[in-house]
Amino acid sequence: MKTSLSKWLALYTPLLSRSLALGAALSLSACGGSSDEPEQIKSYVQFYNGAAATANPAFRLDDTSISSARFADASNVISVDAASYSLQVTETGGSSPLLSDDITLNPDQKHLFILTSADEQFDYLSLSFAREKELEDKFDLYLTNLAASQPLLDIYLSAATETFADATLLDSVALHEISSEASRNATGNYNVYLAEAGADSPLFIGKNLNFAYENTYVLVVRDQHGPIAGQLAVDVILNSSSVARHTHQDAQAQFRLYNSWSQPVQVALDNSTVTMLAAGSLGNYHTLTKGDYSLSVRDTDGQLLLNSALLTATAGESQLVLLYQTEDNLLQALAIKESDKPQLQANDVIVSNLVADFARLNIYFVLQDETIATARHHVKNLEFKKQQNLNLPKNYYSIALVHVADNGSTTLLDKTDSLMLQPGERYLLSAEKDDSAPSGYRLNLTF
Repeated sequence: MKTSLSKWLALYTPLLSRSLALGAALSLSACGGSSDEPEQIKSYVQFYNGAAATANPAFRLDDTSISSARFADASNVISVDAASYSLQVTETGGSSPLLSDDITLNPDQKHLFILTSADEQFDYLSLSFAREKELEDKFDLYLTNLAASQPLLDIYLSAATETFADATLLDSVALHEISSEASRNATGNYNVYLAEAGADSPLFIGKNLNFAYENTYVLVVRDQHGPIAGQLAVDVILNSSSVARHTHQDAQAQFRLYNSWSQPVQVALDNSTVTMLAAGSLGNYHTLTKGDYSLSVRDTDGQLLLNSALLTATAGESQLVLLYQTEDNLLQALAIKESDKPQLQANDVIVSNLVADFARLNIYFVLQDETIATARHHVKNLEFKKQQNLNLPKNYYSIALVHVADNGSTTLLDKTDSLMLQPGERYLLSAEKDDSAPSGYRLNLTF
């Protein structure tokens, strides 16, 4: 019976196929449609910005803007037709491309493009691999080195419960190089170790990196930018704009203080004096070992103003601690993580409302061809003792502090002259009460 069925299928299947195809064509013709053009096969593309000399570059394929990404950020994975394209990378708001090239995106492949820079010259690395793999409780891991401070690195991996002595050397990766093959490991938590080529001890330990998915990960080693220099960071890229960032488990932390109190203060950590701060001043950075600390503040007469506020120092992070006055005229401390982005083409500004008299305030950064009403850069409805980070492209700005009452009336509390933010600096802009100011309030910009 099986033999006769096989013979029947061999004889009639070609006839059936031709009949079905003809019937489908007639059906489409009767409906006025056409199936002459096959469905376009897709390719998948993602961008990662590893160029510290950029602000917020935009990536284009032909004339279509695909995405943008600040330094050490990635785009989402975007589906496009598998085809050849002109790739252009242009600074957001700029006209001349940072780079351009002709690329080919192959079907059913994921293509990762990593923007790099050296001496403000731009280039890119590319990596392509099958988007859908049968990994069966395993993951693939590619490695790339963007750390100019370490032009050749040995990269190791161990289970999260193990040490460097148990780690496996994955590859030695030179600057601006991607490993030629992916390593394949069981999904789970791992430690990553970075060592100078041939060294028998690591200079970087990243703990508990989570590789939970049966997918392809790309691990990027880069220099840490921001207030803390001379450190390495590890970014792990998957399929979204959310990049997992890791710092050396024993990296130093640091903090600095801003005193918005109306009088000088003396600040202590764990009962040891670290600094004296004048009213309205921003102090220098203080280095800390990661951990928890008790922060206390006294006036110049030794009277205790703030007792044992908790300050937690995280490895590789920099914090700004604001000392401010509450509605009850008490002193409080507010710790804010500072940005680790480069500040060459744009500036990160921490905008803080330290005025207890108003429920909300508006702050506008006004370009020379703008008014407050048309300003593109602003922070609105900022509540007391709240803050917001703002990234401002390099330009001239005048800064306005505005209060809008419940009845809609608007008051201009303060406005600065037009000024240029300085490259490399991280700013704090605080709205404060000031009895000597005409309105009783002022903006204070410090760095």
